Order: sequence, then structure tokens, then C-alpha cells
Amino acid sequence: MRSESSEQSESSEQVTTSGIPRGGPIYLPNMVGHVSTVDEFQSSFLNLLEDLDAHLSLESPSSSQQYDISIDTLKIYTEEELTDMAMKEAFQEDDFSQNELEKALDASHTEDPLAGNGGTTKRKRAVKKTVKKTVKKTEDAYIAKVEELAKLKQKQDEDKAAVRLHCFSKTCENGEDVSTSPEGLEQMQSLRSIDNYALVKPSEIQGPVDLLFPEVILCVEIYNSRKVKTQEFLVLGRQMLTELRDKIHCLTDHVMEKAGTYDPSGYFLIEDVFHNDLRNSSATDYSKPILEWLWNSNDEALKKWECILTGDSLQKQKAVLGEAKPKDLPRFVSADMHSTRFCDLRFRLGASYLYCHQGACKHMIVIRDMRLTHPEDLQSRAAYPRVVYQSKPRVQKCCVCKIYRATKFALDDKWAKENYSYFCATCFALLHYEGGSLSCDFPVYDYVYE
Repeated sequence: MRSESSEQSESSEQVTTSGIPRGGPIYLPNMVGHVSTVDEFQSSFLNLLEDLDAHLSLESPSSSQQYDISIDTLKIYTEEELTDMAMKEAFQEDDFSQNELEKALDASHTEDPLAGNGGTTKRKRAVKKTVKKTVKKTEDAYIAKVEELAKLKQKQDEDKAAVRLHCFSKTCENGEDVSTSPEGLEQMQSLRSIDNYALVKPSEIQGPVDLLFPEVILCVEIYNSRKVKTQEFLVLGRQMLTELRDKIHCLTDHVMEKAGTYDPSGYFLIEDVFHNDLRNSSATDYSKPILEWLWNSNDEALKKWECILTGDSLQKQKAVLGEAKPKDLPRFVSADMHSTRFCDLRFRLGASYLYCHQGACKHMIVIRDMRLTHPEDLQSRAAYPRVVYQSKPRVQKCCVCKIYRATKFALDDKWAKENYSYFCATCFALLHYEGGSLSCDFPVYDYVYE
């Protein structure tokens, strides 16, 4: 029970607590944008805002005057709200009519009680007339309110149908509205989930407000070798690539460091540039043998490149149409990771790029989104790269006690029911230590959480 409560407390630390503003290009599954840069996006976006501002500004001199507009006048009421409003007003008038009726009855009762039967008959007639007038007045009030409610509902429907944000209405070449096309509907469906984006609870970061406005924020996703997303970051456009690399969490780094064979080398392959991390003097340029092979074996490299791009379709094309025009091999070059900023890159939103470290541990990185900063963003540069998603570790429990987390795993252990057995420190010591020394003739390894 203690371990379960500790696991729940640890997992609760990763519960999302606050949202972050979303923006930038509309993300669609399997969508890859054209090659662009941060500066191109920023300049085009600012130009778009200027054009929109100029378009919205009216030409008349009175347009420069500012008017106070009540929020209530801009509110669109639902049918339930309109019904409640009409019923409240009707009930108020009903209460007023009821009060008039009671006053009339009281007045009739306060007349001279010594009057004859003729006076009583007249009094009854007067009461009946008063009641009829009051009932008719109440019915007329209800009918008027119902008619007013119907007119208000009709006007609201007409306003909804007439209102159109023409500045953002995209039309095709044939004049058809994009919002009615399947592509437009798919974009609108993707927009529905943009606001439902949560953020991992950030640590308390104290620092000056040093973000330059307008600054561009990139959303970068990290995937493992099984193409499962493990992390997601918000990165500033003016930050170095090394700042992102230092934030990427991989178990291979911990395993190699624990084994004493940690390699500080690594590279990002973005488009046709190898960005090598050579900050450490013992780091190796991983791209050097690759570039040498490309230069010395150009024909073989070109065949492999065509196979990567086309696969089996190229073989079918050659069988039907003969030899096709060979594709050009990209001009791969290398650069230093510690001197390259994200605003210096040429990349495509949604495209998969490569991160390689520890010799052959490879990850896929995707620049998913690009937008300008928002007042709700953390304004301290020290907070970036900011982790907005971190996959939870998969922890194995001890196969003996089924309570504590495993710290060792063994192969072909005679004391275990299954191979690849996991043990906590206490159970492993009770089963495999005799006289203070380890007695086992099978391999035992430290267990690192996946």
C-alpha cells in the first residue's frame, strides 16, 4: 500500500494543471508543410496583421471615434435564456394584474354593508367586469410576450445567417466557400481540439522578463525508436539547438553513464544538414564517415536514396516505363549544433527529422507548430525549452513481493518462476546473498525504468 500511494503521489505531480495558448498553422494528421524559416513566418504573419488592421479600419472620419459598447448588446442569447426572460416579465405583469384584482375585490367589500339587494347585484356585476378585464389584460400580455419572443428569435436567426467574418472567409477559385468543402470541414474539426491542450505543472522559475517581442515559439515533439511520443517542448526561435538537446530525456544516456561508457556526441539531421554537438573535447563527429561515404560512393548512395524515396514503386515504374530519370542526391553538409539557432534552420512543419546519440540510439523529432508569443506564456527566457508533455515511466514491480519497485533483473534465475525476473533490493538480497556475498551463476543487471 505504501508503494502504491507513493506511485500515486508521483503520478499526481505529472497531472496537467494549466493550459497554454495555441496558435500557428493548423495541424492536420500526416500534413507536412513547405520549407520555411522562423524569420519568414514572423515577417509574413506581421504583414498579415498589418493588412488585416488596414482592412478593418473604416475610411470615414467618424471611424476614428471610439464608442463604448455594452457587452450585453453583443451577447447572443440562447432559446432557453430568451424563454426565461420572457416568462419573468410575463410573471411580473401577472403579479401586477393579480394585485389589481385584489384591490378591486377589496374595494367592493368595503362598500356600505347596509345597501339593499340592488346594491349587492350591482357590486357582483362590477366584480365580474373587473375580473374579466384583468383576465383579458393578462392574456393579452402573454400573447404579446409570445409574439415578441417569436420575433426576437426570428431576428436572431436572421442575424446569425447574415453575419460573416468576411476578412477570414476563404473562397476557392470557383467562388465556393472553403468552409463547405471536405477540406474546410476537416480543418474546422482540427480546430475544435486546439483549446483542449494542457500543460505539465511547471517548476517555480524566478527570472526577469527578458523575452523579445515579437518572439516565435516552436512546438517540438520527440519520439523514440518505436515511434511513440515521449516528450514535447516549447522552444524559442532564438535559442540554440544544444539547449533542446540537453532537455531530451533518454534512458540510453543513463545506462551508458552508469556503465561508464557515456558518449557526449550526437547530431540533429534537419533537411540536409548534420548539426553535430562538439562542445565536449572528447565528442566525435558522427556525420564525418557518412559524408565521406556519400562523396566516395555517389552511385551507391543515389540508389539507396531513390529506394528510400520511392521504394517498390520505382521498381514497378522501371518494369513498365523503363529507366526513369534519376533523382538528385541532396547536398548534405555539417554544422555545429552549439552555434546554430532555431531561427537559422530551414525546416518543414510536420516533417520527421533525426536525432542520433550514443552511437546508434535514434529518435524522431517533429516541429509540429510555430506561433508568436502570447501574454499567457511564461515571459522568462530561462523557462525555455519548456516541457509541456512527458511520458510516464513504465515501472516493473518485484516478482516476489509484488509491492516494491524492481531494482534488479536476472536471466535464467533458478529461484524465479519466469525468465527475465525482476527483484526489489530486499527480495534480491534475501534470495541471492549467503554470508554477505552474492552467490549466483547467472547474469544480473541493474533495472532502469523504461
